[in-house]
Amino acid sequence: MNWEQVALSKVIRLTNGKSISSDYSENRTNEYVYPVYGGNSILGYSRNYLIDYQTLVIGRVGEYCGNVNLVDGRIWVSDNALYISEWLRRCDNTFLYYLLTYIDFNRYSDATGQPKITQSLLKRIKPQIPQNREEQTAIATILTKVDNVIQATNNSIKAADKLKKALMQNLLTGKLKPDGTWRKEDEFYEDEKFGKVPKGWRVKAVKNVFHVNQESLPSKTNPEYEFNYITIEAVSTEFIAYKGCPTYKFKEAPGRARRKINNGDILISGVRPNLKAFAIYNNPNNLDWICSTGFYVLTAKEKENNQFYFYQILSEIGESQFHSYVAGTNYPAIGDSDIKKMKLLAPQYEEQCIIAESFQKLSKEVNRKKSKIKSLQRLKESLMQHLLTGKVRVDVEKVNEVLKAVDQ
Repeated sequence: MNWEQVALSKVIRLTNGKSISSDYSENRTNEYVYPVYGGNSILGYSRNYLIDYQTLVIGRVGEYCGNVNLVDGRIWVSDNALYISEWLRRCDNTFLYYLLTYIDFNRYSDATGQPKITQSLLKRIKPQIPQNREEQTAIATILTKVDNVIQATNNSIKAADKLKKALMQNLLTGKLKPDGTWRKEDEFYEDEKFGKVPKGWRVKAVKNVFHVNQESLPSKTNPEYEFNYITIEAVSTEFIAYKGCPTYKFKEAPGRARRKINNGDILISGVRPNLKAFAIYNNPNNLDWICSTGFYVLTAKEKENNQFYFYQILSEIGESQFHSYVAGTNYPAIGDSDIKKMKLLAPQYEEQCIIAESFQKLSKEVNRKKSKIKSLQRLKESLMQHLLTGKVRVDVEKVNEVLKAVDQ
């Protein structure tokens, strides 16, 4: 069967939701059990329901205009959203969900310039739709499979982050030994700042563990000297966006492009430390790299593991100290003396390395999964572009055979 270009107004009829007033709860309770869908997604729970069937809820106006949710069962729809109240031709609801998401109603504006969905807009939008409902279902199933893998990968990232947080609280403070056993009460001594500290561990200031801002480009640097430049914006927690970094000759470079960096150096953004724009620099291409003077560059001294201390700085140990430095100030920034006096827990070097390796493995696994999600999202975008427009036709029988094999 072929595809047909048809106005959406001949496929579905949309109805406005109804105001829920203030009679709803933000959290689900024994009394408030029915999800309330607004323009974006669930905004709370109601004691009553408006509809009781599978449908699509679509943001009606403004920022969330065109945001689509596939819902099933008893729900309430607020007046910030629309829902399909009637199907004028047989369609697979999941296929419609992906089709309407791909259409992106937010691109369409009314006379006021405000994105808004109306029945007249539905008449103007005329997508291609397969006449064969089995083909619609096959397309929807392929896209759903990709979404399911994305969701499962996201869930595994959340689990890994949760494990990492727990390890930060216990491994980095010495409560948990690298072998997985817990230290006993008599294996700690009392420190005035950290409380219980494992025997054999010391409390050190950053300046005793690292060289801080060891090297900078001098003003007499060769004007033709060329380098890649890491800006504050290029760094987020544990990540440096090397690909987006500009290249400069010294004579053309911004005045802040001065800080020399070497492999393994820790970059700590001095502005808004609560955002944790902290990362470890590893040269991605064997070219020269310089970072902004907005960073504090920490170079580990001999027999000090940079990874171990980096995760301490990311943890509650660093977080609480950064907060104390900027609390009550109008401009949340840390100074040179602040970073140098920051206190860290220091076990023997061998134990630092074992603990650091645990975090490195977790971080690599999370980064691998994040890369996988990006690849899947690109795949989904490509599939939507080709499958939802009929550019690539789906062999329904082959898809059903493959899906049957996958489910066995």
